[in-house]
Amino acid sequence: MNDKLTILFVEDNSDSVQPVIRLLQSTPVYQCEVKDFGEEEAAIEASIPDIVVLDLTTEGRDGERETPGLAIMDRVWEHRFCPVVVYTAYPEVFVEHRDHPFVEVVQKGARKEHDVQKAIENFRPHVEAMRGVEANIRRQFATAVRDVVPTAFNVFPEDSDFEKRNDIITRLGRRRLAALMDELSRRGEPLASWEQYLTPPISGDIRLGDILRRRGGPQGIPNSYFVVLAPSCDLDTSRGQSPKVDRILVARCCSFKEGLQSTSRKDIKKPKKIKELIEDILPRGYFENIVPIPALPGHFPRMVANLRKLGFVPLNRIRGNTNVRFDVVASVDSPFRELFAWAYMRIACRPGLPDRDYGKWCEEIQEDFAEVAGGAGTE
Repeated sequence: MNDKLTILFVEDNSDSVQPVIRLLQSTPVYQCEVKDFGEEEAAIEASIPDIVVLDLTTEGRDGERETPGLAIMDRVWEHRFCPVVVYTAYPEVFVEHRDHPFVEVVQKGARKEHDVQKAIENFRPHVEAMRGVEANIRRQFATAVRDVVPTAFNVFPEDSDFEKRNDIITRLGRRRLAALMDELSRRGEPLASWEQYLTPPISGDIRLGDILRRRGGPQGIPNSYFVVLAPSCDLDTSRGQSPKVDRILVARCCSFKEGLQSTSRKDIKKPKKIKELIEDILPRGYFENIVPIPALPGHFPRMVANLRKLGFVPLNRIRGNTNVRFDVVASVDSPFRELFAWAYMRIACRPGLPDRDYGKWCEEIQEDFAEVAGGAGTE
C-alpha cells in the first residue's frame, strides 16, 4: 500500500485548484491528481483515492449552470466511499449529504485553499484508520477464500460443476469472512456498550432485537421505544416468501429506574444496593423482567426493555409502508440479539408454580449439611 494519501480533485478548471495542490504537495504526505467531470470514474477505479475534493458545477452549452458534481457525489457515496471536501462556488446546491462527519463544504474564494487544506488535515487520521481496516479486510478475505476453495472442489469435483462450485465459494467465503472478522473482534479491547448495534440496520427485514421508535416520539425519552421479540424467522421475506405474522410482539422500553421498580427488589432507594445490583445485572444481561439497553448517542438514551409490558405492532406500520408509524432505529448484532430471546423465554415459558414453604425447606437442607459436618471425623 502506498504510504502517501491520494487526493483526487474533480474540477473542470484545474487552474482553480493549483494553489491547494501546491500547499498539499509541500509535504511528503499527499499525492494529488486532477480530473475533469466525466473522467473521475476511471480515476476512482484506478487510483482508489483516500479523499475526493469535488467541484459541483460547470457551465453548460447554453450558458446555464449544470451540477454534474452531485451525481459524482452519489457515486462516491454508494460505490467508493471516502471523505469528500465539496469545493464549490455554489455550496447552496449541495444538500443531501451535507451533515455527514466525513463531508466538509468549502466555498471557493480568495485564500480558501487554506480551508481545503485544513479540512483534508482533519480527515487524515480517520483516513489512515480506514486504510488499516480495509487492508485487514482484504487479508481476511484472502484467508477465507483460500480455506473454502478445497471444500468447494471436494463437493463438486467435476469440471462441469464450475457454476455450482463458484456458488459454494461465494456463499461459504462470505460466511467465513464474517466469522473471521467476528473472531478478530473478540481478541481486542472489550466492546463499548453501544457496539452491539447495527445502525443503520443492514437487513430489509424486521428482526428479533430491532429497536423501534414511534414516529414523532422524542429521541431522549425511553417510552418512545420498543424492542422486537418476534423470532426473525417469522419475519423473513427472503426468496419472495411472506412473513408468517402480520403483527409483531414488542416489549416497551422505560428508564432504568422505572424498570428496577417493576422488579421484586425493594431496596432500590439505597445507593449502595443500586450500585451492587447494576454491577450484577450488566454482565448477566438481564434481571427478572428487564433487559438493559445501552445508549446509542444520537439515536436513543440508555433504557431497559420491560418484558412484562408487551404489545403488538402491525407489520405494515413499520418502515417502508404508507402507514409508517414506527421507525427501525437500530438492529442488535448477534449474539446480543439472542439475549432478548433467552430473557423473554425465562419470563414467558417458566411453569406457573404455587408458593411453597421455602423457609421449612431451607431448614431441612441445612440439617443435611449439619449431619455431614457431624460425621466428618468418624472414619
